Amino acid sequence: MRSTLGAQLSALRRRRAMSQRDLAERAGVSVDLVRKLEQGQRHATRIASLTALANALDVSPADLLGKPRGLPAGRVSGEVGAIRRAVLGVRRTNVEPPTMDAQRAAAAEVWRLYWAGRYAELARELPDHIAGARAAVDAAATHGRPAAWAVLAELLQVTASLLAHLAHEDLAHLALAEALRAAEASGDELLHAGQQATRSWVLSRQGLWSEAEYVAVTAAEQVRPALARASVDQVAVWGELLRYGTTAVARSGRHSEAQEMLGLVRAAAARMGGDHRSRYVGMAFGPTVAAMKAVDVAIAADRPRQAIKLAERVEHPESAPTAMHARYLLNVAWAQMTDWRSQDAVDTLRTVEALAAEMLPHQTIARTIVAELLPRRRKQRLPGLVGLAERIGVAAA
Repeated sequence: MRSTLGAQLSALRRRRAMSQRDLAERAGVSVDLVRKLEQGQRHATRIASLTALANALDVSPADLLGKPRGLPAGRVSGEVGAIRRAVLGVRRTNVEPPTMDAQRAAAAEVWRLYWAGRYAELARELPDHIAGARAAVDAAATHGRPAAWAVLAELLQVTASLLAHLAHEDLAHLALAEALRAAEASGDELLHAGQQATRSWVLSRQGLWSEAEYVAVTAAEQVRPALARASVDQVAVWGELLRYGTTAVARSGRHSEAQEMLGLVRAAAARMGGDHRSRYVGMAFGPTVAAMKAVDVAIAADRPRQAIKLAERVEHPESAPTAMHARYLLNVAWAQMTDWRSQDAVDTLRTVEALAAEMLPHQTIARTIVAELLPRRRKQRLPGLVGLAERIGVAAA
């Protein structure tokens, strides 16, 4: 049986009337790689090659991997449609404007759900919160309107992040456009910059590395602080923008530049004096996040053993938000899979499942790792793999 990647690659290539050689030349990869992927002899490839193939076919990497859109059947009913209407600003009648305290509590709660990976619950709550925030903006007196705009901006930022995870990237960009408009109306420069960090992340998920880099680096330059006297929030926003910029540069294959930018992320993290939460990034920023990013950069450079060694130096990764901890462990599993530590990769994936079962099926990297590991059962037992594959929707050969 061909892998999802191989089947998608073949179908998309044929739909565009391209030969394997045409696709390889356009993507800048070998014909042998295209052939092996389509024939199921390989089930994964380097992220840079995957992105190049997706760009050559004019699709996103998630589309190429057959990532499911939306939430699992039976978990929700019409939530994405309700979110779409909320993002588009379709006004509800008779919405009572919540108090500012209630709005701030709502913003904190949706961030908590997002970082806990509880997507179904988050999808249910967001439309009502957005409707309430819009009503609050309309009802606010002039002096209270900036604060109301700020809450609406945060809610739309979380909405965009959720939509990207659910493979609704275009709707995510629309939510971010609304979030940026609300942030600008609030007059809060750091809030506006934080929205740009999320925008860079969504672009990276689509494999649009140069655009993601431009957004992150430009915004970072605009808010670059004097580290000696900067506030925690200023350093956190600057560091987050650089972190996303590092991702884009590393995925573009410019590894020396990625290391230079990673050095700036580490400098920002060191200035924090520990992991400290900032409302502008929705989580804690500090040395733990910087150490996790170093693992990601090593993986982008196709250095799995270095990534595994760096992972061993990450202190207290469990202190990070659940979703970030899970995503970091998926990077570790990728390195283990690439280095042929197959059972270690399975064990790490099962740890992620125990940590954040709801978010795992939405992670393209998890599905790719499992697809690559399944054929290895011919030579290795790999207990626990088949059940995991079934639970996240990857067909076992």
